[in-house]
Amino acid sequence: MLWAVLADFHKLGNVHTLTTLDCRIDLQHRKLPADEVFTIEPDQREQVFAAMLERSDAVLIIAPETDGILARLSRIVEDRGLPLLGSFATAVKIAGDKGTCYKLFSEAGLPTPLTVKTSIAQVRQAVLNFGFPLVTKPLDGVGSEGVCLIDCLADLDHAVDILRSHTGHAEILLQKFVPGIHASVSMLISGDSVLPLSLNGQQIEIGCPFTYKGGLIPLEHPLQARAFENAAKAARLIPGLQGYVGVDLILDERDAWVIEVNPRITTSYIGLRQVLGMNLAGMIYRASIDGVLPESVQLTGQAYFEKNDL
Repeated sequence: MLWAVLADFHKLGNVHTLTTLDCRIDLQHRKLPADEVFTIEPDQREQVFAAMLERSDAVLIIAPETDGILARLSRIVEDRGLPLLGSFATAVKIAGDKGTCYKLFSEAGLPTPLTVKTSIAQVRQAVLNFGFPLVTKPLDGVGSEGVCLIDCLADLDHAVDILRSHTGHAEILLQKFVPGIHASVSMLISGDSVLPLSLNGQQIEIGCPFTYKGGLIPLEHPLQARAFENAAKAARLIPGLQGYVGVDLILDERDAWVIEVNPRITTSYIGLRQVLGMNLAGMIYRASIDGVLPESVQLTGQAYFEKNDL
């Protein structure tokens, strides 16, 4: 994803890009298309990030919501008075809390699976009261991390072990399992304006845990218009979303069920840029800085990618 974003900014021809690269990542001789790359040790992140901000005119952060990482980094950028090419910290914090989002979605009348919050200590009784099948998941997290399908009580101990390895929170979520096609909507947001760009298929292996395998863009489905409508409604419930935003959904025979909002660039960026006849990084910049969205977009062909190839 980082390579794709940097390549698109490079194609714009009028920006100078700075990025970090963790020293533990082996790019296998594939050079990042950035003007400056800072290879850093894990304990150098904060220091190097602060130094880069001193030289920056705008900042795009690629980071997970897990443990508040994305919200914290976004707040640092805002406190420096620099423009964000992405969502504001307040929006990231709301979107990153799946329990809060469920309340927003359900109160707005959006189709969304029944979700309850419980503690790991009380999860056994909560599961018995909730009923099967269900999904256990952390309060925050990305990429299906820590998410498990539970068909019976015998599955619970393994699911709890997985949850503990992916979250430091004492509380977790139980969610009704909705069978269907895993999908997402990529969109651009500027102020109150929301522009859905694509409906994306998500290849997810359902089990304990769920495993994200890759994606297909665009996904041709009769509920595309409904998916766009529900995704846009969900995004408008969270003030401060900006730039590229993704919304995860489940498509069944009747509706597009809203699962969560991702207040950041998602993996679908990799496929979308291949079928979009415009520079996606430039579109994010114009949406965030200039407040301008295209009147419409047109996708050509299809792009498929696998996580193992990234």
